[in-house]
Amino acid sequence: MSAAESNRFNYPWLIEIAAGLTVGAEKHPGETWHDIPAKEHAARAVRHLSMWLAGDRSDKHIINASMRCMMAWVMEQEESKKIGGAE
Repeated sequence: MSAAESNRFNYPWLIEIAAGLTVGAEKHPGETWHDIPAKEHAARAVRHLSMWLAGDRSDKHIINASMRCMMAWVMEQEESKKIGGAE
């Protein structure tokens, strides 16, 4: 087994995030998350964290918040390119 193969299972949260992204892609085909601004993704991440902090375990709030943070980061990069005139 290579180092890359053995490292893959040292990060079970990556598997959970990949699974969550897959579910989201099936539920919302066409990568519609690109239509949502970075601030809205961040707000949705905060909502998931708030629900988790309040004790709600009915959903994978930590994983969902992580995905939303990554989406916010991507959109921030895209938004800054538009503002900077790189496109």
